[in-house]
Amino acid sequence: MIASALGARPLCDAVEVLARRLGIRKSALPTANTELLTAREREVLRLVAEGHSNGRIAERLFISPKTASVHVSRIIAKLEVTNRVEAAAVAHRLGYLDT
Repeated sequence: MIASALGARPLCDAVEVLARRLGIRKSALPTANTELLTAREREVLRLVAEGHSNGRIAERLFISPKTASVHVSRIIAKLEVTNRVEAAAVAHRLGYLDT
């Protein structure tokens, strides 16, 4: 967070309080210099958000259903959510569905 890099502690504290109230997990948001998900995981997440099953995701991306399942599991773990619906909501919030 830029405020943290600048040493703006009161602002950081206020952001953390607001994030907790809104239910936003700090680790679920990418930092300025790093991407949270790989390009392939963003592709898979887009398809998850569209409601596709692992089998359909596999067909669309020309991968095995097991590989699709692994991608979905890793996405869920990285986003620190419990299911595909929550992952889709985070994808929307992070702007992964805008393209």
